[in-house]
Amino acid sequence: MTHTGSSATRRPVFQPKVALAAVFGTTVEWYDFALYGTAAALVFNKVYFPDSDPLVGTVLAYGTFAIGFLARPLGGAYFGERGDTQGRKGVLVATLLMMGLATTAIGLLPTHAQIGVAAPVLLTLLRFVQGFAAGGEKTGALIILFENAPPKWRGLLTSLPAIGTGTGTLLSTGAFALTTGLLSEDAFLSWGWRIPFLLSAGLTFFGLWVRRSLPETAEFQQARQDTRQAGQSAAKSDRPLRQRIAESRCVAAWRRYPKEMLIVIGAGAAENAGYYVFGTFSVTYAEDRGLPTAALLSGISLVAAVKLVTVPAFGALSDRVGRRPVSIGGALVLLAAAWPFFTVIDGGHTWAIWLALFLTLGIGQSAVLGSQPAFFAELFDTTVRFSAVGIANNIGTVLTGGLAPMLASALLLWFDHSVTGVVVFIALMSALTVVTVALARETRGAADPAEEKAAPEQNLQAAP
Repeated sequence: MTHTGSSATRRPVFQPKVALAAVFGTTVEWYDFALYGTAAALVFNKVYFPDSDPLVGTVLAYGTFAIGFLARPLGGAYFGERGDTQGRKGVLVATLLMMGLATTAIGLLPTHAQIGVAAPVLLTLLRFVQGFAAGGEKTGALIILFENAPPKWRGLLTSLPAIGTGTGTLLSTGAFALTTGLLSEDAFLSWGWRIPFLLSAGLTFFGLWVRRSLPETAEFQQARQDTRQAGQSAAKSDRPLRQRIAESRCVAAWRRYPKEMLIVIGAGAAENAGYYVFGTFSVTYAEDRGLPTAALLSGISLVAAVKLVTVPAFGALSDRVGRRPVSIGGALVLLAAAWPFFTVIDGGHTWAIWLALFLTLGIGQSAVLGSQPAFFAELFDTTVRFSAVGIANNIGTVLTGGLAPMLASALLLWFDHSVTGVVVFIALMSALTVVTVALARETRGAADPAEEKAAPEQNLQAAP
């Protein structure tokens, strides 16, 4: 049983060191991921897949983009097990280092013209390493803030890593906008695109310095103590593999919380698909139409700055009205805005494109993104929380987000360069979020799941 009651209420509302460590790590993660997404649309389809038709090359480049997402559930399971058995802090240091090294290596990677087919193979491998690290990073930042937050402020405080999403996107799109604006197209494709990737090294080293001094959470320490007192221990390396798997926290999460795991997988569909379609694939769509991308890139940067405010605002709103209504409302906005969004891009008016990006990413996606971190963490108890959220959330991200740019590009080809298929895809993902969240219980203000399960047993023992 975890002890989250009175001790949780006495926690300070804001702990700067914890917040900085969580937010900065997420900033590096999303800087790296957003860099890759933009580069897949503007660079990788030319320098790593040069023998293909431009749109086909983009689909192939987005295929390597999707590989990173396929690695995320594996990273979520691996780092989740270690986070639940060995501690949150060590995972946060390891994932940040792994992510930064992989991104910097992409900036040094030779092109197809220099080493042939080995170039896209190495690019795919580095993308896999990025995804593996991200599977633990995203969850670790959420968990460490959640377990340091007073219950009535969990929505606001656990939404802070999403600020890193906006900051990372802002930095990455800004870096690409700057390099494309200052350099000729030949210079940019030759060497200029590498600069934003190499800058990741500096961000990573600073993040490691911040995280190394981070204390372990009190909830994890208490849960580990309770486990030891109960005579339980983590699986030993000398035990058979089947037994180690059966005793793992990953298996325990599915065994104890099957419904909650499925809820987490489906609940983020609108946010995941919305971000990668409106914030990444939209650049590919504009290029396919022969439209300038400057308005989209600058608009994505501006909205990333706006999300520094809107995401925490929606997180705070979920502390007042509940996780479910805020999340469902954001998904409905994305559903309603899908078709008009691409119509606005066709129109080519900068102000209209910026407004469309604000409605989709700044309002719709931000509402889902800000309300769900606390919602996910509140569904599970401390002993399996890292593993449960890490696995389920990353599976959902793969199915509804990681495949989105590649699927959207393929749908554009399938529908003869019509956006109809992409709009249907967004509608289905938004509907999945609405239905999944509507079927879930409201977690705002609820007791820790371990305490809820223990309460009937305590009442039974207390009965005469």
